[in-house]
Amino acid sequence: MSSAVPAYPLPDYGALRLPPAAFELLFYLAAVAVATLCFLAGWLPVNGAVILTVILLTTLIVMSWINLGHGRHPVFLFLCTLMLFQGGRLIAYCLGDIPTPLEIDLLVDWPFNLTRNESGVVLLCVALSAVCVYAPCRLMYRPVAPCRVGQLSRYLPYLYLVFFCTVPFLFIKNYLYLRYVQQHGGYMAFFNDYAGLTANVPPVVRAFSIVALPVFTVLFVLETRKKFLWLISILYFAAASLYLFTGSRMDVFSLTLTLWYVARVKSSKPSRILLITIVSVALILASNIIQLIRNDESDEIVNRAPAFVHFVREQGISINVTEVAVKYREHFRPFIAQYIVREMESKFVSNDVTNYHRGQQWSLDIPLFLNAVVFQTGLGTGGAYLAEEYIFGGLVGVVALSLALGFGLRELQVLSRSSLTLSMVAIILPDIIMLPRGGLFVWISTVAKVSLVALPVVAGWYLYTLLCSINASSGRHLASAE
Repeated sequence: MSSAVPAYPLPDYGALRLPPAAFELLFYLAAVAVATLCFLAGWLPVNGAVILTVILLTTLIVMSWINLGHGRHPVFLFLCTLMLFQGGRLIAYCLGDIPTPLEIDLLVDWPFNLTRNESGVVLLCVALSAVCVYAPCRLMYRPVAPCRVGQLSRYLPYLYLVFFCTVPFLFIKNYLYLRYVQQHGGYMAFFNDYAGLTANVPPVVRAFSIVALPVFTVLFVLETRKKFLWLISILYFAAASLYLFTGSRMDVFSLTLTLWYVARVKSSKPSRILLITIVSVALILASNIIQLIRNDESDEIVNRAPAFVHFVREQGISINVTEVAVKYREHFRPFIAQYIVREMESKFVSNDVTNYHRGQQWSLDIPLFLNAVVFQTGLGTGGAYLAEEYIFGGLVGVVALSLALGFGLRELQVLSRSSLTLSMVAIILPDIIMLPRGGLFVWISTVAKVSLVALPVVAGWYLYTLLCSINASSGRHLASAE
């Protein structure tokens, strides 16, 4: 036996390299940590922290565009809506439009501010959530090749038949909604008279109109011919424009962003920055005009041109929801279970405030808490996933749930590789990218609703194939008889 120690090859430590994504994320976390320490030490004022938060969000948006396929990842749209809805007022402050970006003035008679520590927690929630959502998408990113329709194209004739049969019902429903809203106090009728609004539309019309959106979405995914894409898009948005003029903007806004994402995934061509800019400006102008009409300020359309800063400031009001959650967390914490259940059934129940009681729905508890009198008129605040995360678990909840959301967005990007799963992604993505102003679990309700809608559509497909086969066999018999 030899007593010599066996020689093992030493690892080549020089060959061990951390991926660039890890260095990038460590830089973001280090920046947040240093800023937090400076804030706690009193060296960084609240307004300075506001500016740093805007810089961080902007950097994440730019880097997600550069590193994640130039818009071919859902996290890019999510970060953009996070910047708009949670950081809009922060941007307005940086541009000199408002002096106090974290002042709570939503619905209240007398605006008030948070304490310095509470303001720091709000900004830390925004920063941590943005980094945690971005991190899994950046670390696990793999480019996705443009999806191919393949054999799914055989469903196109049937889907076109369903679409052309249901889109007239969508026209009728939206027209009846618009007429009723104009006659009964405007946009607030959706919240203080929803029963009368829906009773104004025949049940058959409501039932068939529900089918139009998911069928249009699937058609947009499967269709590759530009002429047909333009045709169905014009028809659907012509019908949706009637709903838009009732004052409801977010549905059309989120659907437009989703269709842009689908178009990016289906194409291998470079993104057109000019086209994106034009579409963004058009959406901003349309949103400003619709808001003025909704608030009975139509005369201001002539007197005041809609401005980018005004739009961003108004949309950024959702950070007030996060601020209220941070300041009054214990007031809402006992109703966490009810909030989750209600969000999961939100697509099946109305948001009518007439008989609402505290503790049922997060997005309605906030305006009820801030101003019960104004709440009864139908005015609201919307929700915010950040606020719910903080209520569920404080800063730990924000980090954990934001990481889970990041992994979910990464899975949506993976599912975008095939046309079938891309259709599923396109159906739930509007709810996902609206989370900075919506509920954390609303997308589950959307999945349940679309699944129910899909049942008659699938049954109709089998009936359609049966009739086509009967027609084809009868044609063969006639041909043989001749």
